[in-house]
Amino acid sequence: MAPLFDVFLSHNSKDKPAVREIAKALRARQLRVWLDEDELVPGRPWQAALEEIIQTTKAAAVLVGRDGLGPWEVPEMRGCLSEFVNRKLPVIPVLLPGAPSEPALPLFLNAFTWVDLRGGITDERLDRLVWGITGKKPRRKKTGRPPFLHNLPYLPLGKLLKGRDEELRHLAESLETGGQTAIVQQQALYGLGGIGKTRLAVEHAWAFGSRYRAAFFVRADTPEGLRTGLAALARADLLKLGERKAEEETVHEVLAWLKANPGWLLILDNVDSKEAESAVLALLPGLTGGRVLLTSRLREWPSWVQTQPLDTIPLEEARDFLLKRTNGHRRAAPDDADRARELAQKLDGLPLALEQAGAYIVHTRLSFSKYLEVWEEERKRVLEWHDEATMGYPASVAATWKASFDRLKPTAATLLRLCAFLAPDPIPEEMFESEKERVEGACELLRSETGQEGEEDGADSIHEALAELESYSLISRQEAMFTVHRVVQEVLQHRVPPERLQDWIEAALKIVDGYVSHLSANVRTSPLWHGLIPHIARVVLLVARLLLDAKHLSAAEPVMRRVVEIFERSLGGDHPYTGIAQRNLALLLAEIARQSPPSPAPGGGDSMKPGA
Repeated sequence: MAPLFDVFLSHNSKDKPAVREIAKALRARQLRVWLDEDELVPGRPWQAALEEIIQTTKAAAVLVGRDGLGPWEVPEMRGCLSEFVNRKLPVIPVLLPGAPSEPALPLFLNAFTWVDLRGGITDERLDRLVWGITGKKPRRKKTGRPPFLHNLPYLPLGKLLKGRDEELRHLAESLETGGQTAIVQQQALYGLGGIGKTRLAVEHAWAFGSRYRAAFFVRADTPEGLRTGLAALARADLLKLGERKAEEETVHEVLAWLKANPGWLLILDNVDSKEAESAVLALLPGLTGGRVLLTSRLREWPSWVQTQPLDTIPLEEARDFLLKRTNGHRRAAPDDADRARELAQKLDGLPLALEQAGAYIVHTRLSFSKYLEVWEEERKRVLEWHDEATMGYPASVAATWKASFDRLKPTAATLLRLCAFLAPDPIPEEMFESEKERVEGACELLRSETGQEGEEDGADSIHEALAELESYSLISRQEAMFTVHRVVQEVLQHRVPPERLQDWIEAALKIVDGYVSHLSANVRTSPLWHGLIPHIARVVLLVARLLLDAKHLSAAEPVMRRVVEIFERSLGGDHPYTGIAQRNLALLLAEIARQSPPSPAPGGGDSMKPGA
């Protein structure tokens, strides 16, 4: 009885090297492969052998290379198709490396789903072919290694990678299945600075290294940086393209190498400005034969670039990261898990802020409780602290957003500054639209602070300014509301010159107060009122702090009591804001008691004199 083959490979004889590589890989997966040079017996009619094979095989793969179909493939395929249709078995068109983008195939093949190997004969792509042959989708685990040729800037985080499994899976699927005939796939990860875009891109290269023959990392924050980074790939330990030439010529050689050697991953990192975006978009059409992964704070990209937003990590995952990141290097305490959770909540799941806090704790050997004290007392210094060797990140939280802040037009920058003094809760867009005149007044305050008096804004409306903030991922919008990350608020507050702080708090208070006057006075029934309560309380709390810092204790006490009353009635006694307000009131009362003179003893002020 003739042996039963799993797959019959029909191919053009000019494609022998690629075909033999595929046959070897399939046999390594325990499949029985019929390949003519291995199975045809010399001196015997090949037609009879082919007919026998067609009768005893489970699937046929029609391999299409650079020159299309060979003279014998068409009759082979027609014979397979006729037989396999009757037996309900698969015929699989396979595009080999070098196959044209629109190969000329017989009409009878167009009804079948292709397997595209033009980007390289990798394990992941061969898994699709195995799936077609066997009907069972292989389950491949992450390899945890990059391609042999790479310049990835970081080692993988391993178990420290928290809360990103779903994003990593989604990214891998998007890059792999961006289109059955696609020879290049552009994918953009976008989100707030410090959200973990670069780290996720590098983790993908490590975790799915078997997909790629090479993985290259290029910083693309400016057009000049993009060209320099591409030229650097020509060096001796990477592409080995010879002696250093003029940068433009070197870039052309690198691009030619990428075109001639499919199967790579190119990470273009920090495409954060419009100038950098334009340079990258001009480059992408020529980057064929691989996958291009962009990381950017910019939200808006052309439709032919797939986008994936990246958000903060969940609270429990953030807590676990802090515990594992500082394990063995912090002063341990029984309440570590609770205090780590409290810190994770304050940092609102921002990966860079979590890493900076963890690195600071490791560097100073603090406990979580002590770090929380430092956070409350010296927040500006903690946010600006940076040690690249410890953190593995080139900038602090505060420095990371500086470039984005500096690019904003005055109205957008003003809105963001005002939001720094509101609560980290949804903010109604209508509040700024209805108080546009007050926003314009605050805008003049910013211009005078930065020496830009009289300059044209270029933004025609509050709506356009909010769109600008959203385009840089500095706010998140949901219908008619938007939010600002609480750590962004902290950094923005500390960017205000101390002598201007009162002016900005008052400006925010006037905008909230003006908007409140337009709403119903019925606090119990108005949803907008309930949404505004955290913002009202936050601004009033900041006013109280100003009075306290200025040693106006008697003026601060009624304001602080009012804040506590608002929080207790609207948010409840267990809410974090309520606890903060109560603690601040207790500190204020303790300070008032410390500075007040002791009450005279009964019977007159002299009764305590010595010798009385």
